[in-house]
Amino acid sequence: MKKQFGVIGLGRFGTAVAKDLEKLGYPVLAIDTDPKLVDAVKEYVSFADIVDATNPDALAAAGIKNCETVIIAVGDIESSILISLILEEFGINNIIAKATSDVHERVLRKIGVKEVVFPEADMGIRVVNRLTSANILDYISISADVDLIEYKASKKLANQSLKDLALRNRFGINIIAIKRDDNVIVSPSADELILEGDELFFIGKTPDILVFKKEFEE
Repeated sequence: MKKQFGVIGLGRFGTAVAKDLEKLGYPVLAIDTDPKLVDAVKEYVSFADIVDATNPDALAAAGIKNCETVIIAVGDIESSILISLILEEFGINNIIAKATSDVHERVLRKIGVKEVVFPEADMGIRVVNRLTSANILDYISISADVDLIEYKASKKLANQSLKDLALRNRFGINIIAIKRDDNVIVSPSADELILEGDELFFIGKTPDILVFKKEFEE
């Protein structure tokens, strides 16, 4: 059974994350205090509820404790801090929170939030790529929709040449280097074989990377 995600706050960012997670087959509990926002997303997610997430009892009753990972997409600083503390008290350790300023980010990190995102730089699909892939080791945002990815090669990629995989033609992805043990192959040739566990460095558009992941991950 795939792990369940919670999304608290259904503005543009939260809604995008919730919908994209469901598209990948992950059940989502979507929460907001605004009935209109909840109504707009309920047909796209497994569970949607009108809840004041700053109320621990209401949040627990909504089923948030069933979620392994929770994305806090609330812009109000005080509310996001309080929700983070409540989730930690519930024993939910994998919390990703939206920040609206550097100060907001620092406070969230001080209270134990491990990952903080800025929606202007980390659009919903980019966050979803990271949340749903153990193979993405690191990434750098090059522009609004282009990323440089460090990716651990899966079994589905293994023992195939770059020419046979045709990643550029199929996904618009360009492999710029391969790290194999202590060796780095820069600008690998089309005949280079990918081995399981290779670390691939490639550049691609964020939506294309999502399609690539769905094709090659277990």
